[in-house]
Amino acid sequence: MKITLMMVLCGTALLLSGCAAGISRTGYQLPAGQTSKDLPKHPIAIQCNAKYGTNDVVLLGSIHDYDTGFSTDCDEVYVLDIFCREGSLLGADLINITEEKQPSPWTSTCYRAKAQFLHLNDREKVKTLVSDAKYAPQAIIDRAAKYSTRNKEVLAGAVGGGLLGAIIVSAVTAPDDHSNTNSVTPAKKRP
Repeated sequence: MKITLMMVLCGTALLLSGCAAGISRTGYQLPAGQTSKDLPKHPIAIQCNAKYGTNDVVLLGSIHDYDTGFSTDCDEVYVLDIFCREGSLLGADLINITEEKQPSPWTSTCYRAKAQFLHLNDREKVKTLVSDAKYAPQAIIDRAAKYSTRNKEVLAGAVGGGLLGAIIVSAVTAPDDHSNTNSVTPAKKRP
């Protein structure tokens, strides 16, 4: 009984904690008792591999999201929303994506990225700071939908292919019920 209860509790904890992407933070932490979704979100520029001199910016912290192995809520829209909320918390002017990997059915169905939260020293430059075109909200939504559809199609193809393969193997390896048709049956004895 105790083992069953422990298994149920562990399974429940795994399911509850394993749905979202894993997040690793460096240089900061969330306020006690809050999650990323609790934080307000303000407009913030997102760029990929932005180049700034060390005297031009202050690094406020960095973030890395990853696939926990059980992640389901981990597309690009979800992850960049977390990055924006946490960047807003820190007072960042720019989210600098330093590494990103789009979902793939062969490696991970999650969007994975590393980013820095930067504060620009020149406050006049902040007024003209814009996101890279690929991080426009609609572009992110469209890209996430495209990868989600692709992953679902590949999975359906694999399942369908697996089912088709199973049917073929089953048919080819089935025992032949007519294997004794050429054998001679002994005659019945008459009383």
